[in-house]
Amino acid sequence: MKAVQALLARSPTSLLLALASLGALGAQALLGLALVRFFSPEAAGRFAVVAQIAFFWITLALAQAPLQFLADAQRPATEALRAVLRPSLARWLALAPLVSVGVWWAAPPDALQALAWAALLALLQMLWYLAQPWALRTAPAWSAALVRAAPPLLAVVLAASLGSLWPGAGAHALLLAAGCGYALGALWLLRPAPPPLPLPLQPPPSASQPVPASTDHTAQADGRSTRLRLAHAVVDALTGVALLLVWQRLHGLAQASYLAVLLRLLGFMPAIVQAAWTQVLLAQARIARGHSLLVGLGAAAATGLIGLCTAVLLQATELAPSWRGLLPAIAPLVLWQASACLFAALGHRPFQSGRESHYSYATIAYQLLQWLVLALPLLAPSLVTGGWTPTLHLWLLAGTSSLGLLGLAAWMAWLTPRHKTPGIAPRN
Repeated sequence: MKAVQALLARSPTSLLLALASLGALGAQALLGLALVRFFSPEAAGRFAVVAQIAFFWITLALAQAPLQFLADAQRPATEALRAVLRPSLARWLALAPLVSVGVWWAAPPDALQALAWAALLALLQMLWYLAQPWALRTAPAWSAALVRAAPPLLAVVLAASLGSLWPGAGAHALLLAAGCGYALGALWLLRPAPPPLPLPLQPPPSASQPVPASTDHTAQADGRSTRLRLAHAVVDALTGVALLLVWQRLHGLAQASYLAVLLRLLGFMPAIVQAAWTQVLLAQARIARGHSLLVGLGAAAATGLIGLCTAVLLQATELAPSWRGLLPAIAPLVLWQASACLFAALGHRPFQSGRESHYSYATIAYQLLQWLVLALPLLAPSLVTGGWTPTLHLWLLAGTSSLGLLGLAAWMAWLTPRHKTPGIAPRN
């Protein structure tokens, strides 16, 4: 832990982003409490379905554009943003017919309203997702931290306020709160980039004095083809949206809302690691050596603590009986998301070692395995004596997902970063 603290001291951006992510985590926890306190499981489930459809939409539209923007640290920030923003907007518009089919299949009440909300949330969330790496590369550290923390904090304040003042709003209040939060985050894209700093002149190397490789920075890049990045994004998007939609079809709307609430709460720790560790290392083209494993283990322990606190809170407080169904789902989701913390902490390694294409292929294979386990009750309904209960199905899905994530994390920990020759600094 002292080694991690020393690295954070050398990188104030990581420390500020970690604090901002903790603030956002607190907002996510408060949003979960607001869902339980002011909204019914049905309203929370409808919100989760629309939000997941919007997430599916932007995952396809972005095609991993934020990751490409950060990995190409040698490219000027304005040029890199323009290169990813225009295709993303075009894909967002072109995907509307496909998303309409998904909304129809989910069969929510007022399908047209659900589609309109999904379109708005997708656009605003896509802009916010691009604003975060933009601020990380072009803005001061405090601004990069604020763009991450302010939107979820605004969303939870609005959700709690609307839920208490507008009791009959249901899912509409939650969708409005989320949209306002994303819109706030998107405003960071309006901030212009500072002019690039001139690179210091380096004397030409001589044969007797070759230029040594940097021990702190890496010659990273995203060398994946557009087709591979799009395929990776498609599988990511389908996995996320299928999880809730198939779960709703198999086990009902209430069970889908339990899964959505816990994933929002426990899944934020891997997001913290991704935002405050992996993205910072990519933006700074910095090598972390063995510290990433410590960060992942610490985040996994924090995930377990959050799960324990959630279970105690559910048993110690007077909540609606319908929310007691959360308890059996906590343990398998803690196992799943703790493994995801280790995977996220090492996510920069493939891009710093020239294995980014292998990373995409391995991740796609892992998610296809998740699809198989998710669809088992449909493919083999008589495989389990007594039928597929939600708890049994979740344990099987979480166990398979954990083994897959730990295997990918072990492979990424084995990779060796490529060092960079001095004199070629990342540019704004």
